[in-house]
Amino acid sequence: SSGINAEYGRVSFNDITAAAYRIKSGIVKTPLVRSDALSKILGCELYFKKEFELRTGSFKERGARNALLNLSPEERKNGVIAASAGNHALALAYHGQLL
Repeated sequence: SSGINAEYGRVSFNDITAAAYRIKSGIVKTPLVRSDALSKILGCELYFKKEFELRTGSFKERGARNALLNLSPEERKNGVIAASAGNHALALAYHGQLL
């Protein structure tokens, strides 16, 4: 299952929690840091997630790992191709080697 309700193209809370559970063993937990200055200026609590601390430096690792873990055996055998050399491609290459 891709984690997306195919009939409506919507992602449910259960889809998200299932994906989080599926990828957790291969993703570094990144810290969340409060920005005191911006919180004061904006009048709300503002936090930054330090995704640059992930191995490939981008949040794209989560989606790439989840996509790879959702491949069928035949799809795994055929491999994957990224249509760019950006963060998602880097994440696919990195997690593809791990899996």
